Amino acid sequence: MASKRQIDSERLGLLEIKSLVDAYEEIAAGRMQKVRSAVLTAREFLGGLSEVFGEVKFNYTKEVLTVERKKRLGKTVAVWISANAGLYGDIVERSFQLFADYLAKNQAEAVVVGRLGTKMMADRLPKMLYNYYDLEDDRVEVEDLVLVMRYLLQYQKIVVFYGQFKSLVNQVPTATAVSGDELYELKPEEQKKHQYLFEPKIEEVLEFFEGQMLTTMFEQTVHESQLAKFASRLMALDTAVENIDRKVTQLNQAGVRLKHRQDSRKQLNRIAGISLWQ
Repeated sequence: MASKRQIDSERLGLLEIKSLVDAYEEIAAGRMQKVRSAVLTAREFLGGLSEVFGEVKFNYTKEVLTVERKKRLGKTVAVWISANAGLYGDIVERSFQLFADYLAKNQAEAVVVGRLGTKMMADRLPKMLYNYYDLEDDRVEVEDLVLVMRYLLQYQKIVVFYGQFKSLVNQVPTATAVSGDELYELKPEEQKKHQYLFEPKIEEVLEFFEGQMLTTMFEQTVHESQLAKFASRLMALDTAVENIDRKVTQLNQAGVRLKHRQDSRKQLNRIAGISLWQ
């Protein structure tokens, strides 16, 4: 049975941890609010642009392909946006599982973003070859983004795996083809028969999409991942606070029981002492 000193020491330690968790929770909430409105506003708009991008690519392949574009045909890259640190709940784990399942079923090159991802790859897929890039968890540096995109633009199809924010209590692992292919492939056949007139030439339109919009859409997935991770961290920290409060309550109850036992023992000792003198 724990002594009063042990109970008090454990309770003090838990309260100190709770103060630290509360601070992390406040930081996570601030970061989440900072990116939430921007991410949700851009999500629908960029989803529509991705669909248009797919239509442009489809019409281009029906006409003429440059030698450079022919080199990309059939080349697919799967990009997993992980994290650089822990305490993000289970969303990183679940997005990794989606990424691993895709690689098992499809022929694709692998790219991992985030230091935590390299550790998980070493543990789960030690034989898988992949390229690694580093992006911050709480911001996107233009130089880092350009470095990643320079590599990704070698591929015809770019599929990004990340966590997506649905609500504060619900973040889901998601796969998005930022190259526009997947959305167009899922369209009914009759919708694919539409013909378009392009002004300027279709090559210039596609070049604009690849040079500007593809980077923008990939950056959106990075921001989506950040939002989901902050929300997941907030929920994980909230659960931690609840667990700490529960444990502190148990310790308080244990302290009360211990005091009652000590008081009862003192009372019995007094009674025993009185009996000896009578």
